[in-house]
Amino acid sequence: MKDKEIFHELEIMIFSCIILTFIGFIDNAYAFFHDQDEPKTRFTEESKKNIESLFDRVNNASTNYQNDIVTLNLSINNNNITLVKKNQEYIDNLKKIISSAKTVTVQQEYKSLLNNYLVSIESEMESYNHYNKYLLTGNLTENKISMDLLSKAFNYETQAINEYKQLVLQ
Repeated sequence: MKDKEIFHELEIMIFSCIILTFIGFIDNAYAFFHDQDEPKTRFTEESKKNIESLFDRVNNASTNYQNDIVTLNLSINNNNITLVKKNQEYIDNLKKIISSAKTVTVQQEYKSLLNNYLVSIESEMESYNHYNKYLLTGNLTENKISMDLLSKAFNYETQAINEYKQLVLQ
């Protein structure tokens, strides 16, 4: 029984490390989106602002979530319910962001980038839903699904960033 508790704690720590790495990638993407000095002649200013606003809102939600998780890791002992609640708050924040992002209109060149970024966020939300199920049930299949979805989110975000880079170079 003690081994199972240690294994469970280890999995939570590993998932937290993966999340922190993913959030670090988001921070790098944030810098990329905001530090471009090249002319953006193909982009309308409104589309650019919409994309950057979306990215800023996700970055802020991720940073706040990361800060909450760091605090929780320091203060809880096997309190999965608290972690599930924090995860759900993060999911709810992302849902609001996606809802508003789906109402904006962007220039044609931004549509694929926007769609890929939204798929990334939706995959991340699904990942947290499955991770919450894992925390509540201990079902390792839920944890695997969560990891797979987080990987999918990372891939779509990478694709969105690569599309942005290509648009900047045109």
